[in-house]
Amino acid sequence: MMAVTTSTSAGRPDRAAPAPIRPQLEQHFDVWSRSGSKYRVRAVVLLAVNVLLFAGVGCFAYWIRTGVFFAPAVEGYSDEISQAFNYGQNTSRSLADFLVGAINVQDVPMQIPIVGLLLATLIAIPILVSILYRFWSCVPFVLVVGVLAVTPWLAITLLGSCVLASIRPFRTRFRFMSAVAGLVPTVVYFALAWRGSAEALLGRFDPIAQVKFIAPWVMAIVAATLVFAIVLIIAKLVDYRPGAITPLLAVMFAVPVGLFEFHVGRDELHYRLLERYNAEYFVEEDATGDLKQKAWQRWQRHPVPRPDWDAFLELEQQRWQFELASNPAAEQSALTRHQAELVERCDRFLRRFPTSRYAVNALYIRGRALDMRVDPVAFREEKWIRYYDDFPNSASTDTWRRAKENGSASFVGLVASFKLAQLEARDGEVDRALSKLRDLLTQLDSQPQVRTKSQTPESTERGLLQRARPERSLNIPLGRLLLAARHLHGLLSENEDPLYGYTPICGPRRQDTYPTFGLLDLDPRHPSYVANLNAIKERYPNCQIEDNIDLEIALASDRRHGSSDDTSLAAAPTPKTKLLEACIRRFADRDAAPEALFRLGAAYREANEFELSEEAFNRLAAQHADSIWARQAERYPNRRPRTRPTSFNDG
Repeated sequence: MMAVTTSTSAGRPDRAAPAPIRPQLEQHFDVWSRSGSKYRVRAVVLLAVNVLLFAGVGCFAYWIRTGVFFAPAVEGYSDEISQAFNYGQNTSRSLADFLVGAINVQDVPMQIPIVGLLLATLIAIPILVSILYRFWSCVPFVLVVGVLAVTPWLAITLLGSCVLASIRPFRTRFRFMSAVAGLVPTVVYFALAWRGSAEALLGRFDPIAQVKFIAPWVMAIVAATLVFAIVLIIAKLVDYRPGAITPLLAVMFAVPVGLFEFHVGRDELHYRLLERYNAEYFVEEDATGDLKQKAWQRWQRHPVPRPDWDAFLELEQQRWQFELASNPAAEQSALTRHQAELVERCDRFLRRFPTSRYAVNALYIRGRALDMRVDPVAFREEKWIRYYDDFPNSASTDTWRRAKENGSASFVGLVASFKLAQLEARDGEVDRALSKLRDLLTQLDSQPQVRTKSQTPESTERGLLQRARPERSLNIPLGRLLLAARHLHGLLSENEDPLYGYTPICGPRRQDTYPTFGLLDLDPRHPSYVANLNAIKERYPNCQIEDNIDLEIALASDRRHGSSDDTSLAAAPTPKTKLLEACIRRFADRDAAPEALFRLGAAYREANEFELSEEAFNRLAAQHADSIWARQAERYPNRRPRTRPTSFNDG
């Protein structure tokens, strides 16, 4: 009997019902892989927020180097950008400026973590944006690095880093490895760009100090790698929704700013810029090239027939000398303009930061600016623009008084005391000047820096992250200050004339008396210095300071007769040595004799008359062993058979 099989109504056998199809989960690879409108809007908004935050980072990176927040608003901005691309320029200048620009990490070690975190942000965020938002999204961030942070070569390098991290065939499925691979060009750029600067800088510092110049770059690479890991982990956890970068970017922006504000300070930046202006305004210049260039331009404009070129150039040189010696008006004098501008910058700093640790330093710079003068004799003889500030201007009296009151515990206070003593002695206040000089000499004798060097390296004397003393960068020559203070103290304490009193030194009280000046009123670099000295000798015959006057005339003789082209020093004694010998013979027992012997020995040494030089120094040691000039002779360079000392503090 056959079995009967059942079938469907269509005559087909029964089949098992198919399993229901489950929807496949959507895979997300970056922020833009989500198609929902709310995600797109959120992605665009958060990307714009990231750009704004990153722009703040770029502006801060430029501000800590220049004191200007928005770089494109700076005059000459395009030139600053283009200089980075000129062949032969130091293309690592932008990187070096982070460490040795306005704020030097040697003076402010807290800049190490600030610069490290700042650079980590600048290099990590564009790479992360290229991975999570795709390559085209990183372009605004790269522009911020080049345009607002003004590090164009770093921006170009970051563009290549973003290509490696986000574009096939370079990218990998493991995003952290892509980010690290993208970091390689930046590491290579750091090494190449910093190499030239390191050769020039690191050799000047001990090994402990050298660590301060290398640490920021190491910290930047390590911190950038850590940021990669944190952001990519967060992005994975939120399934690549928008917003993984923004919180960490905000933290990376806030931390360097907070460290700078609370551990460095805006006053540090503005003071360092003030120091830079001071150094740039009063740098010595060779005027020969500029003189010839301007003379040539004037000669070309001269109507035909033109005069002889050599004669015309000589007339131009005389005109320049006259302008330097005649104290031109403020609108015509570069020195006067620089003085006024620097004084205004100092006043602005003191108004903004009256309690700053650098307030006394600003007063020092202000006082020096007011005292600064151009040496017309150096220009006439050497065609160099030279500045000096050792003959104080009465206009700086109030500045030095404020510096002494507010900086009594610093080296600036010592300088201020001496400047005030000079000014008071010039005004006839001899007792007050002597009192200040005695206190000053007591303080200077207690300073160990006077015995060795005015500003010794501090890397072994302070901690790795401890700041240097505020006045360290001023390079105050304490040894020279001690010498000048002893010289002035001896002049005042040993030369009260029984007949004329202090009038030959300080000048007469009545302005209708000729001459109206005394020895301290005369600027040794003035062209009429010797003539004025002779006027004092004639007005006060056989005065107590006649030996000092003759010594000054002898010291000024090389300015009147010497020349850079003079090669006859070794062949015959110069007028300076003859005058010094005459001064010593006539005033062997007077207070100017020790200095005269020292200057005589130095003059013979310059003339390569070594035996005569040693004879003068030996006479000084035998006859005036307790004099400061005898100690200076012991330290004089190239004395035989003694070896050269580590420092020489003669002015």
